[in-house]
Amino acid sequence: MYLILQKLFKQKEGNILLFGLVLIICLTLFIIFTYIVDTSLANKLTAIIASNLFVGRVPALSLGYASGLSHFFVISINILTELILVTILYPLFIYSFKGILKIKLLESFFEEVKQKKLQHQDKFEKYGKIGLFIFVFIPFWMTGPIVGAIIGYLIGLKHFTIMFIVFIATAIAITLWGFFLNTIVDNILQLDSLYIWILLLIIVGSTLYFKIKKRFKKS
Repeated sequence: MYLILQKLFKQKEGNILLFGLVLIICLTLFIIFTYIVDTSLANKLTAIIASNLFVGRVPALSLGYASGLSHFFVISINILTELILVTILYPLFIYSFKGILKIKLLESFFEEVKQKKLQHQDKFEKYGKIGLFIFVFIPFWMTGPIVGAIIGYLIGLKHFTIMFIVFIATAIAITLWGFFLNTIVDNILQLDSLYIWILLLIIVGSTLYFKIKKRFKKS
């Protein structure tokens, strides 16, 4: 066990994984503390995190604003959630790529990312760091921070460069999405709060449907 841990954490990607684990611990402690101070706020933050993990940032942001939370809480908790995902899954991919560690549940996702990289190889080679920023920033299917970070590694960028680009692009994208969705949610809430929850249900239901449908197609 010691030898495995030593192999995992002795390289730079191990530092990224360690940073991700520290972020998880900090977020967990913050949520626990919030439950002690304000249970309602803690429930809302937990719901946002769960929504981001399972259905994505748009439903998570919409849920935050529909729950009456401020820009600070909604945007920062989503940025932190996606940063944690990147700092955990990015090093796991590298371990898998190097043959150090195999995680069966993630192998199909990693293969999809490799195919995505091959599909856009010319663009990445031509535009490099700017191309990676745009790829992470734009809200298209199979783009985003995790996929972008992995592709950054596959095209030969350094770890620090990848993490910096991915963090900046993700933070800007979530912030812009946040202000955009907040305006929409505010307008809907002026009519009736029931409408926003119906809209959220449709978004979440549609997202889950397409994810399940895609998984069944693979199997």
